[in-house]
Amino acid sequence: MLETRIEQLILSMLGIILLGTTGYVIIEHVGWFDAFYMTAITLATVGFQEVWEMSDLGHLWTIFIMFSGIGLFFIIAGHIAQQAVDLKRYRRFRMAKRVKKLNDHYILCGYGRMGQAIAKELQNGGKSFVVIEKDVEKIATLVQNDIVLIEGDATQDEVLLNAGIEKATTLIGVLKDDQDNLFLTLSARSLKSDLFILTRATVPSSIPKMTRAGADNVINPYEAAGTKLARQAMAPGVVDFIELIMNRGNLDLVLETITIEANSQAEGKSIIDLEVRKNHDIIITAVEQRTGEANFNPDPNYKLNADDKLIALGSKENLNGFEKLCEALI
Repeated sequence: MLETRIEQLILSMLGIILLGTTGYVIIEHVGWFDAFYMTAITLATVGFQEVWEMSDLGHLWTIFIMFSGIGLFFIIAGHIAQQAVDLKRYRRFRMAKRVKKLNDHYILCGYGRMGQAIAKELQNGGKSFVVIEKDVEKIATLVQNDIVLIEGDATQDEVLLNAGIEKATTLIGVLKDDQDNLFLTLSARSLKSDLFILTRATVPSSIPKMTRAGADNVINPYEAAGTKLARQAMAPGVVDFIELIMNRGNLDLVLETITIEANSQAEGKSIIDLEVRKNHDIIITAVEQRTGEANFNPDPNYKLNADDKLIALGSKENLNGFEKLCEALI
């Protein structure tokens, strides 16, 4: 309806141009081009001098064109602005509906270079996630890529609630400044105590502050990149193999963290009892106990306890099947 109204107003503007040009031809007895030029500079209010010596009636006609054209221009501008506002409201409404459907999803705060790389990995992993961003250009990119987003400041409680933080499992903070990531961590932890919070710190001194604020893990991208380069130099074959495993686009083999939930079929049973290799065709590479102790290449007779975290290697389909075994029975 609004678009139709704007089209009608634009046609009206063209009508004023045609009417003004015709009026000059009739009143001033000038050529069509001179009449059109005079109409154009009048509507544009550029302030050029008159093309010919104009009569009083011509001056009155010029005033009529000026007020009619400028008034119509502001009406068109107002309708276009209203359409932009309505489009933004519709986009927010549509995104809010998509967020309501999410459950156990990830919240990615920030869509810079690192945020874009994280979003790509989440998409490749088939994970449900929502991005919080306030930059207009980045929002346009997110809309173009049809990624679920919430427009706003991620450090604000209302924005986090709109992103479905109460139903989310993980929050990833990659905002521009450490101060923003710190405030984000405080806000997120206050809203959900059991949320897993992973955030970025560009300054090493920020890491303990973010940990005290409630972050479960804090990563310094420069240190992480340096460590990876060093390992690549010392053991390139090992790093290449890990990269091959993690690159889901090239190999149907992934590393996943699976938590043993209380009252699940896996609780209290050993790895050999579950016949992990035979029944699920996956490899348990490590077990992290709730005490924080990690056992690599665990003993097959180790009995799994609630809250144990398993690092498992296998196909996505097989890992999903084993994960159901580790979920609590209803």
